[in-house]
Amino acid sequence: MRGTLRIIALLLGSGLFAVAGRAQGVIVLPDRHPAPLELRTHRVEARVEDEIAVVTVTQTFYNPGGGTVEGTFLFPLPPGAQVSRFSMTVDGREMAGELLEADEARAIYEEIVRRSLDPALLEMADYRTFRARIFPIPGRAERTITLRYDAALEREGDLVTFRHPMQGHLATRHTGAVPLPRPIDSRRPQPERPDAPDAVPTESTVHITLATSTGLTNVYSPSHEVRVDRSGRRTATVTLEQPRLDGRDFVLYYSLDPSPLGATLLAHRPYGDRPGYFLLLVSAPAELDEARIPPKDIVFVLDTSGSMAGEKMAQAREALRYCLQRLGPHDRFGLVAFSSDVDAFRDSLVTTAMRDDALFFVDQLEARGGTNINAALLTALEMLDDSDHGQVIFLTDGLPSTGVRDEGQIRRNVAEANDGGVRLFAFGVGYDVNTRLLDGLSQATGAFADYISPEEHIEERIGAFYDKVRFPVMTDLALEADGGDVFALTPGTLPDLYRGGRLLVAGRYRQPGDLRLALRGRLGDAAETLRYTFELPRIERERDFVARLWATRRVGALLDEMRLHGENEELKEEVIALAREFGIVTPCTSYLVTEDEALAVHPPGTPRGGPARPLRFDAAAPTADLRATSGEEAVAMSKATRAMQEAEVVAPAAPSVLTTVLGRTLRRTADGAWADVDADPEAADAVRIAFASDAYFALLRLHPELREAARLGPHVTIAFRGRVLVIAEDGENLSETALRQAFGG
Repeated sequence: MRGTLRIIALLLGSGLFAVAGRAQGVIVLPDRHPAPLELRTHRVEARVEDEIAVVTVTQTFYNPGGGTVEGTFLFPLPPGAQVSRFSMTVDGREMAGELLEADEARAIYEEIVRRSLDPALLEMADYRTFRARIFPIPGRAERTITLRYDAALEREGDLVTFRHPMQGHLATRHTGAVPLPRPIDSRRPQPERPDAPDAVPTESTVHITLATSTGLTNVYSPSHEVRVDRSGRRTATVTLEQPRLDGRDFVLYYSLDPSPLGATLLAHRPYGDRPGYFLLLVSAPAELDEARIPPKDIVFVLDTSGSMAGEKMAQAREALRYCLQRLGPHDRFGLVAFSSDVDAFRDSLVTTAMRDDALFFVDQLEARGGTNINAALLTALEMLDDSDHGQVIFLTDGLPSTGVRDEGQIRRNVAEANDGGVRLFAFGVGYDVNTRLLDGLSQATGAFADYISPEEHIEERIGAFYDKVRFPVMTDLALEADGGDVFALTPGTLPDLYRGGRLLVAGRYRQPGDLRLALRGRLGDAAETLRYTFELPRIERERDFVARLWATRRVGALLDEMRLHGENEELKEEVIALAREFGIVTPCTSYLVTEDEALAVHPPGTPRGGPARPLRFDAAAPTADLRATSGEEAVAMSKATRAMQEAEVVAPAAPSVLTTVLGRTLRRTADGAWADVDADPEAADAVRIAFASDAYFALLRLHPELREAARLGPHVTIAFRGRVLVIAEDGENLSETALRQAFGG
C-alpha cells in the first residue's frame, strides 16, 4: 500500500472528552487533568502471498485512571490503499463502523490538532478513515482491539512494499489522550513535552509469512533489525520483537525475482536540481548445493601468549574445535599457534584426513610467553602461497611484544607476503589489542576485523562467523556502472558474498534515466558477470531512508580513513557537514559550533549578543580520540565505524538538534522552536501564520509539502517560495487570498 496504515485511538467522553457526533467531524473538549491511555501490546500477524496481504493487528489498551472511558477508534487508510474485508472486534465482539471520505476525515484530524496543539496527525489529513465506537474501558482495566483486513500491497516492477505503523505512547501535552504517529524514517523529532508522563513500555511484535509463486529475494527492512528465516527460494518468515515501541513505522521490501542472485535498487531524489541517492541490494540464495562450493584453504592462527591463560584459552580451543569439525570434505587447513615463538601443526596445508591429529594438537595448547604477531602471520601466508581460495582466521588478545613490534612494518610485511589475495579475518579478544593494526591488516585484504569483549564467549562469536564464511557464493566482487553519472559509492571495496548473505551498496547519481550495472566476480573457480538495468528517477520524494543510509555509511568510511591514516581537515569537514545534515552522532560532532555559524543555542534569557552555549547532539553522545589504537575506547571506535559502514537499518537521528526539511537546514532552539538557519524571522517580508488557525490549515491544503515542516511543532520558521514563513501561536489568521499572494497556489 502506498502511504502508511496508522491506528489512532481517540478517547472521548467520561471526563476525558465530551463529544458531539456529527458527520463533518468531532468536537473535542479536553479535561483539565486527563489520564493517559496506555498501549500495552501491539501485535501484527501478516500472511502475504505475492503482493496480497492478510493482516491481523491486535492492540491492548489499559485505562490507568479510576473513571470509565468511552472511545472512538479511527483507522486512517492512506491514499491508494486497496483494502477489503475490513473487520474489527473488541474483546471478541464484532463492532460496526463507517468509512469516512477524505474531506470528513480531514475535519476530524484538524480539530484534534486544534485541541491538542500537536501537528503530528496532519500527515493523515487526506486519508480515508474507518471509524468505529469501542466499548467503555473501566478504570484500571484493559480492552483488546483486533483489526483484520486484506490489502493489495504497493508494487513497482518486482519490488513489493509492506508498511505498518509502530507508534509510541499516547500522552499529549494538552489532551493526554491522542497517540502520536510518527512519519516513516523521520529525522524530525516531535516537540518535547516536559510535563508529559514517561512513555509506557509496549510489547511490540511483528510476524510476517511471505510466499511467492516465482521467487523471493532481497527481503529487507530499512526501519528495523528483523530476523529473516528462509525455508526455500519462495518462502520466508520475518520477525520483529521489541520490548517497547520506538516511534518508527515498520517497512519491509521484498522482490518477486526468480534469479538466484536477484538485485533490487531503491532511489531517493527529492529535488531535480540536486544529485540523488540510491541503494543496491543483491541477495545470495539461502540454499546451496554444498557439492558445488569450491574447496577452501584456511589457516587458523591462535595467540597462545601468557595473557590468554585460563578461560580465554579454554574458549579459544573450543572455537578451533568447532571450526575444524565443520571443514568441507575437500578443504585444506593449517594451524599456527604463537607466543614468543611460532608453533605450526604442520609446515604446509593438510586435508581433513588429519583432522583428529589437529584436534589433539589443539587440546595440548597452553598459554605462555609473549606475542609475535609478525612471525605468526608470515608463517600462515607462506602455507597459502599457492592457494586460490585462501583465508586466515587470526585471533589475538594482545599487542605485538616480541619480534617486529612496529605496526607499520608488520602491515608492510604482511602486504608483501600476501600476493595471492588471501583474506585475513582478525579477531581481537578484550581491549589490550591494537585496533589500528588489526583493522588495517584485514581491510587491506578485503576482509574485516572484529572484537570480542571480555563478557562475550569466544567460541560463540568465532562459530557464528565461521558458519557465515564457510559457504562463499561470489568472491572478488567489483561493480561497474554505465549511466546515471554515479559517484560516492560505499563501500569502495566490495566484500565477498556468502550463502544467505546480502550485498548492499549505497551511492549518489547526477543524471536520471537508465543505469546499467555489471557485478563482476568469481563463482567458484569461474569468472562471472551479472548484469542489471534499473531506472534512476528524476524525482522521488519517498524512501528518504536511502539518503540517510548513504550518509551513515559515508561518514563511517571517512571516520575509518581518519582513524587508520590520521586526521585530515578536508575529511573532517565532510564528516561534520554530513552529521549536521542527517543528524548522525559521531565522535567528531558531539557538539555544535557557536553563534558565528548561526547554529548556537542560547539559554532562555540570554541576549543574542551574549555567549552561546554549545548544544550536544545527545547528552550521552561520546567524544572520542580517533588517534587511540588500543584500550576500550579504541575497540568501541572500531566497532562503531564498522557498524556505520555496514549499516542496513536507519538509526534514530540525533535528538532535537538539526534537521533538513524541504531542502532547508533547521535548528532547534532552547525553547523547542525550529528555525531555518538561513532565514530571518524579522525580515520585512516574513509571513506570520497562527498555529492551528484557519489560515494554517488553508496553507497546508494549498501546499501539502509544508506538512513536513508543520509537523515539527507549533513554532517553525522556514524559507519557502522566496518568503520567510513563521508559524507561531501568536501569528496571524490570514485569508486564503493573502496566502495565495504570498506563496502562490
